[in-house]
Amino acid sequence: MLNKAGNGLNDSLMAMAVSVGICLMLYIALISSLAITLVILAIGLGLIIYGERTGGIEKIYGVMERHKGKALGIMVLFALVLPFLLSGNNYLLHVIVIGGIYSIIALGLNFQVGSTGMVNFAPAAFYGTGAYTSAVLAVKFGISPWLGMICGLFMAALLGVVFGFPALKTRGYYLSLVTIALQVIFTLMIINTSWLGGPNGIPGIPAYQLFGYSFRKPLEILGFQLPYQTNYFYLIFLLLGLVALAASRLYNSRIGLAWNAIEQDEIVAATQGINLTKIKLLAFSLGAAFAGVAGALYAHYTSFIGNEDFDFSKSLVLICMVLLGGMDNVVGVTLGAILLTIIDEKLRDFADYRMLMYALILIIILITRPQGLLPKRNRKYQIKQESDAGYNVTVTMGGK
Repeated sequence: MLNKAGNGLNDSLMAMAVSVGICLMLYIALISSLAITLVILAIGLGLIIYGERTGGIEKIYGVMERHKGKALGIMVLFALVLPFLLSGNNYLLHVIVIGGIYSIIALGLNFQVGSTGMVNFAPAAFYGTGAYTSAVLAVKFGISPWLGMICGLFMAALLGVVFGFPALKTRGYYLSLVTIALQVIFTLMIINTSWLGGPNGIPGIPAYQLFGYSFRKPLEILGFQLPYQTNYFYLIFLLLGLVALAASRLYNSRIGLAWNAIEQDEIVAATQGINLTKIKLLAFSLGAAFAGVAGALYAHYTSFIGNEDFDFSKSLVLICMVLLGGMDNVVGVTLGAILLTIIDEKLRDFADYRMLMYALILIIILITRPQGLLPKRNRKYQIKQESDAGYNVTVTMGGK
């Protein structure tokens, strides 16, 4: 019994140590120069590769799963304290807010690219749909941004259904080409529609308000005056937590199993009774809904949106976040989105060579780690059986 208690304490301390380490690495990467950020990324990548070769990574996964309450508690505490640590630098707080917005989109995109194996090159179109829907309702009709966010969610999901139903009749490269066409059509529609602001965009988008308090006002907590970005930071990371919880539950549900079955082999999935069109359309519409929420948040945070915020290059960046973090892994996708947002902002010092440097970094990472920082794991099932002696026996099985 003492050994079990000791092992439990050691596992608990390990889970807390890993959580603290991840938080510290993200914080140092955020406040440091590009060179130090890349060094931290390389160290983290090296530790993950070493852990996989020695079997330690599976032990850490198991410990984090058993003590996820403590691990999540440390993550929440870090999120609550971070605005105080960055109170003297509004720009860094802005970067982490944008990283949270992109994380929400990436988690929705992961349903398609990671879980179901559908490469969607138009996440920015659904992102823009949510942003323009909420912005137009607020600026032209005076509708509350909170209601506008809900409308943006439904409009993006509706676009996912309307476009996805015929598009999902195609597969592989053909589906990718169709999504590219959607992205191009969306960008051209924004530029050529004066009612949507055309190439000039939509300025003067109002901020969120809660009981008369504007989110564009500084926040005072315990005598500390924090910049207005703090209001959006807490809102966005609260929604990110809810979205990550929903994504995790979906992954462990029958729907998640059906998505993985389709990704492995559509024909075999269909023979097992999976409705391919219905399940794939669900992945498409849910991913679009997540992007719609993120778009509404972005519009009311920045107070201005334009076509360049939702063009094809933005879609490529969002896809890279899923690939780098690790497809079909909620933690990996979130981590990849935040890391790439930090790296992308630090590359602004290179001006015209920014995208070249960005591409080189991604190529090096993907060559070193093609499956992403935290790749998908084999599913483990536990089947309870009753033995001849009348005892319950748990059998653990592995599978995709």
